[in-house]
Amino acid sequence: MTELKTERLLLRTLTDDDVAIVRILRKDWFDSDEDALEWIRWANDKTDKMNPHTFFVWLAQTNQLIGSVHFYAKPELDYEVELGYMITEEYRGKGYATEAVKAIIEYAFQQAGQEYLLALIDFDNSASRRVVEKLGFAYHGVRVVEIEGEACEFEYFKLSRYTPC
Repeated sequence: MTELKTERLLLRTLTDDDVAIVRILRKDWFDSDEDALEWIRWANDKTDKMNPHTFFVWLAQTNQLIGSVHFYAKPELDYEVELGYMITEEYRGKGYATEAVKAIIEYAFQQAGQEYLLALIDFDNSASRRVVEKLGFAYHGVRVVEIEGEACEFEYFKLSRYTPC
């Protein structure tokens, strides 16, 4: 298990014991404990070509689970490394996403050896756009990605390890 600490947050990778946590936070993803356990094991499998790095985010003072953040090489992006994150609705707007993403960027560049990260943002998600812009991601236009057979357009942002955030 890997842990990262920030001023207000604890980010950590998952263990097999975290099935209930995963099912609570990602209710719509899993039909069973077995599905959640399989996903946890995939998220921790460093031999996978996608090389996933998934951290769940807790408030350090209260141990309240508030979200997740990840980066991995996505096949639909020709194995470029995408950063993704989510904070539960009641904790949004408090700077937690920015704090968690900043910690993951530092980990990705310093520990995991990534050269760059990309972020694909829905056009109507101005809060996510502000997070990546605040952390130094540069806008690179619109990117079309095929998801489940459908062409989807996203705002495309990129951050190099040599760009300070």
